[in-house]
Amino acid sequence: MDWKTFIGFGDLPQEREEEAEEIKESCGNQEMEYVKLSVKIDLKQRSQVGRAALLLALTTDEEEEESVKKQIIASGWKAVATEVGGLAGELPQKITRALVGAALNAGVVEKESNEMHALMHAAVEALNGFVSMSMLEASIGAKIGIVRNDRWIAVAVLGDTAYHAVAHHERCGLGVMHL
Repeated sequence: MDWKTFIGFGDLPQEREEEAEEIKESCGNQEMEYVKLSVKIDLKQRSQVGRAALLLALTTDEEEEESVKKQIIASGWKAVATEVGGLAGELPQKITRALVGAALNAGVVEKESNEMHALMHAAVEALNGFVSMSMLEASIGAKIGIVRNDRWIAVAVLGDTAYHAVAHHERCGLGVMHL
């Protein structure tokens, strides 16, 4: 398999070939582990806010994040993303501040008991899936996607955890709660 096919640029228009060449050159013309995916997902039910939150949490740069948010918002739903990092034992407080702050500032939730309650329950469910509290000393970096519609709110957490830099790996958690 040639490197262009490996990174997802095989048999593409000239401008994509040029982009692939630039990426290869910036990496010293060595074999690369870069993969670019384009995904189309149709959300046909209001209960699928979790999928949208996961897609938002999966974004790796500001441009991707804005693109996904615009698509979610265009559907009439609300969306926001934020990031947190630190030791696992510190994360509950950091995540609570980041999550609530982002959701309120972006208008994803209102400062009403039922909306805040649903947001926090979805967050707890996502965090329980993301990291075990037995990992108190693990270093964590995570992106959080929050999406809601008129009936559901979802929190997705995706990131890396490690006790040592050599052993870091990805984890993901998702929580969905009825408003």
